[in-house]
Amino acid sequence: MKDLSRDEKPLLEVKGVKKYFDVTKGWFAREKVYLRAVDGVDFKVYRGETFGIVGESGSGKSTTGNVVMRLLEATEGEIWFDGVDLRTLTPEQMREKRKDIQMVFQDPFSSLNPRMRVKDIIAEPLRAHRVAEGERLDRRVAELMDIVGLSPSFVNRYPHEFSGGQRQRIGIARALALQPKLIVCDEAVSALDVSIQSQILNLLSELQKEFHLTYMFIGHGLPALKHISDRIAVMYLGKIVEIATKRQLFTEPRHPYTAALLSSIPISTPSMRGKRQRIILEGELPSPTNPPPGCKFHTRCSFASDLCKSKEPSLEEEPSTGHQVACHHPVTGKAAPELPYIGTMLRKIP
Repeated sequence: MKDLSRDEKPLLEVKGVKKYFDVTKGWFAREKVYLRAVDGVDFKVYRGETFGIVGESGSGKSTTGNVVMRLLEATEGEIWFDGVDLRTLTPEQMREKRKDIQMVFQDPFSSLNPRMRVKDIIAEPLRAHRVAEGERLDRRVAELMDIVGLSPSFVNRYPHEFSGGQRQRIGIARALALQPKLIVCDEAVSALDVSIQSQILNLLSELQKEFHLTYMFIGHGLPALKHISDRIAVMYLGKIVEIATKRQLFTEPRHPYTAALLSSIPISTPSMRGKRQRIILEGELPSPTNPPPGCKFHTRCSFASDLCKSKEPSLEEEPSTGHQVACHHPVTGKAAPELPYIGTMLRKIP
């Protein structure tokens, strides 16, 4: 795990970012209705680290990645990348900045043009930014294919001639082409078989060490994030409810929602099954168009008080550990020896 200095300047800093979608129905609606996909998030990503974002479907994690990339325009907030607020850049300036920030998409088939050969897919960003041409371009494409574990002899094949894992390697090669400083991985292994997931995660880790890359890794599979991330942010209904190192998160979760997520991880060792306390969340996920007042998680939280129902908690940092949590009644507990993934909560901190 990368040792992060608390005084180090972040490569990416997101401040108060919101993304609302207008979902008003009908021409004569009296009030606008907005889906609050991202509702005010703050986080920092430091050079050389992998910053994971996890949450259930609809939590806003992928929208956050798209807003950082400016594939979607934020409703409000600031996105500082390498000392520049991306939201202030013109389209032409943003085009130039995209050399430093690239993306690997979830579905490796739909993100690759089926009418283009692999050599043209990988060469496209190099041509668009006029980085290489001719023989130099061909050598660079062959080099990138070799870097991600594909034979350069495959350059004239089309995407449908590759397996899912191979197609994702092509997507990674395309993202590496311009030697970016940050790569946003939007559920980059979610569409792959479990055995292939580990290969892609190992590849990403090796590339990070070799090329000093920084990742923002978005996913809903906790084991995958545990494998690759240095720090992890947990999102719920458009909000970040906890940020911690992976060790802190998996051994001493502070937020009840995080603890519930961790308790859902399957245990592969038969002798350990049945020894872990399962945390069952009751009720349904509130509507992002009409979120509850106060803490958005209080409708499903067994620790909710009147304070939770009326006042929204802010993301507070523990000075000694850097652990951040947005909860009026954070939980605590050391991990039981037989349960390496999760601490046995569950008592309130006075």
